[in-house]
Amino acid sequence: MKQYFKWIYLLLIALLFTNAAHAKYPEKTIKIIVPFTAGGATDIAGRLLAEELSKALNNPVVVENREGAAGVIGVQATTKAAPDGYTLLIAGNTLMTSHKTLYKNLPYDSLRDLETVSRISAGSHIIVVKANSNIKDMKDLLRLASAKPGGMTYGSGGSGTSVHLAAEMFQVQAGIKLLHVPYRGTSLAVNGLMSGDTDLMFDTTPSSFPKIKSGQFRSLGITSLNRSPDLPDVPSVAEQGLPNYEVLFWLGLYAPKGTPADVLQLLESSIQKILAQDNVKKKLADLGMSSFFASRADLTKQITKETAEWADVIKKAGVVLE
Repeated sequence: MKQYFKWIYLLLIALLFTNAAHAKYPEKTIKIIVPFTAGGATDIAGRLLAEELSKALNNPVVVENREGAAGVIGVQATTKAAPDGYTLLIAGNTLMTSHKTLYKNLPYDSLRDLETVSRISAGSHIIVVKANSNIKDMKDLLRLASAKPGGMTYGSGGSGTSVHLAAEMFQVQAGIKLLHVPYRGTSLAVNGLMSGDTDLMFDTTPSSFPKIKSGQFRSLGITSLNRSPDLPDVPSVAEQGLPNYEVLFWLGLYAPKGTPADVLQLLESSIQKILAQDNVKKKLADLGMSSFFASRADLTKQITKETAEWADVIKKAGVVLE
C-alpha cells in the first residue's frame, strides 16, 4: 500500500511540474511557417500577424518561408513539427480544402493532421494585365481567348493555388481555354507578367494592388461579387457577364495535431483581439484584405463545407495534380 501511495505522490509531483512548465508558454521563439515565397499575400499577412502576435504575447514571433509544391511542403513541415505551440502555419483556403481533391497522393489531411487556431483575413482575387497590354477590358479577354483557345497564357504562383483555381472556375463558366503557366511563388508570377512572358494573371489583391496603383498593371475584374472600396472603378467579373462567378481567398492559422488545448485557446483569443484593433484593420485594408476572424470551431466547419464545394468545381474543370 505504501508503494502505491508513493507512486501516486510521484505522479502528482510530475504533473505539477509539467503544468508549471507548460504555464510558462510562450517562453521561446514562436515560428510561423509561410508555405510560399516572400512577397505574396500569405507572406505579407503572416509578417503582419507575427509582428502583432509578438507584441500581444510579449515573446518573439518569426516567419519562416518554406515554399514548394504549391504550399504542400510548408504544410507537411508543420504536421511533422512538435505539437508544443512553437511551430504554427499560416495558409490559404485551398491548402486546407481543394488540395484534398486536387492531389492524388497528398501527404497530409488538413483536419486529421492539423489543429485549427483561427481564421485571420479574407480578400478577393483580381485579373490583371500589363498597363500597355492590348487586352483593354473583359470583353477583349473573352473575345481573344475564344478566337484562339489555349493561345492566351496566364501566370499563377503555382498549380493548385487559389489563383489557379480561380482561373479554372473562370474558364469553366466563360467557356474558354487559357494556357496555365505556374511559377514557384506569386512574386515570380508577377515578374513573368511584367516581363511579358505571360498575357495576364489571376492574382491576389495584396500582391497586385501596389502595381495597379502605380500604373504598371491594369485590372480587368475583381472576383468578389461586389466591387472593392479600394478599387471602386474596377467591375466585378460577375457584373461583366458571369453572374455566378465568385472566388474569395481567406487565410487561417494552424498548429500541429496534438498541440495543447490551452495553448490553442491562448493563441485564438490573442488573434481575436489583434484583428479587432483599428491599426491592424487598416493595414489589412491597405493590402486589399479584411480582418475576418473565426473561432477554431467555425474554421473547422468552414473547411469541411468548402472541401465539398471545391471538389465539385475541380471535377467539372478536370484538374488533377500528382
